[in-house]
Amino acid sequence: MGIGTGSTVELFVEVLSKRRENLRETAYVCSSLHTCHILSEKGFTVLHLGSTTSIDVYVDGADEVDSELNMIKGGGAAATLEKILAYGSKYRIYVIDYTKLVKKLGEKHAIPVEVLPEALGIVLTRLRMLGLNISIRTLTSGKYGFVMSDTRGVIIDVKPPNWWSPRDLEKVIRSIPGVVETGLFIDLADEVFVGYPDRVEVLRKPRKNNFRAEEF
Repeated sequence: MGIGTGSTVELFVEVLSKRRENLRETAYVCSSLHTCHILSEKGFTVLHLGSTTSIDVYVDGADEVDSELNMIKGGGAAATLEKILAYGSKYRIYVIDYTKLVKKLGEKHAIPVEVLPEALGIVLTRLRMLGLNISIRTLTSGKYGFVMSDTRGVIIDVKPPNWWSPRDLEKVIRSIPGVVETGLFIDLADEVFVGYPDRVEVLRKPRKNNFRAEEF
């Protein structure tokens, strides 16, 4: 099973820990060192992502979700590994509360973009030439400086322009050499569990095969 990063994932791990006896044979692949640590502390088997060839189910949270189940992720600076896990998984499940639902991505959150440190200046210049409003994410406590991902990239935040579409902007940003990955997750969700004060709704995206999470 693949596991993402963030406060929602921490709550999910707490639920898993209460059912550990039923999940004894399950191994986990994580999108961050932090998630690996909390799983290991609770006695779960954790595998290195680099040794993994296929993942049955991936579970994570999201910062924004639109009506087509496209998402903005990466608030925890782990979008690159999260996207690798999502891409390599047979079924992708996301858990959010209703405040994360938006009509158009970018309403509440900027788009995280991971950039190689050596390319930072060139990438920033190019993005500004495209008319994008950008900022480098900085640490709010502890060591002073930029926020770095587990893959050692610098995280910048891009505020979407009015004209943009998720697919077009994803293509434009990723075409710049030095950009590692973006926090735009297009066609990478199969089910989204949405929590409301009085209920839970499940949003599903049709798939070409008959694989279902319940099989696991």
